[in-house]
Amino acid sequence: MAKDITEIRKLGTCRVNFGGRDMGYTQGGVTVTITMDQVEIMVDEYGTVPVDSIDVGTNIEIVTPMAQASLDNYKDTLWTGRNVPTDRLTFGRKVGTSITTGRLVIDPINDTDGVVVYKAGCVAVDDLGYNNDGIRIVGAHWRGFIADDRSGGDKVFRIFGGLS
Repeated sequence: MAKDITEIRKLGTCRVNFGGRDMGYTQGGVTVTITMDQVEIMVDEYGTVPVDSIDVGTNIEIVTPMAQASLDNYKDTLWTGRNVPTDRLTFGRKVGTSITTGRLVIDPINDTDGVVVYKAGCVAVDDLGYNNDGIRIVGAHWRGFIADDRSGGDKVFRIFGGLS
């Protein structure tokens, strides 16, 4: 059973940093969705009323409509691409390799809550032809993964700022 515990309101314009590289600004609002997966424990004596609920994971997904469609931003979001030599990306590597991951920082410029995902990867990209008033938008869909090198209880993400 998955329970959507929060969808942080659409954050306004944000700066996005992935793997230590500034990817620029977003346009149209960043959406952050956090879900807690749990299994309910039932016993015969109480029928369908659970006696407990066990946490089996907390997931985070972030959609960033990137307003700066640069080759570097395409390379970070279309992680199967490879620079050849520096002015284009080519695709067609063997399947079965891990996706590119890195630290993802979503920092709203209007001082609202921001998010740091310690190990994130872009798992989908919107249609490349999408644009907003003539500005090409790279709609990147990110997912958080466990960062085993961090201490217990702090392995996926944190929210910073005013927590408004």
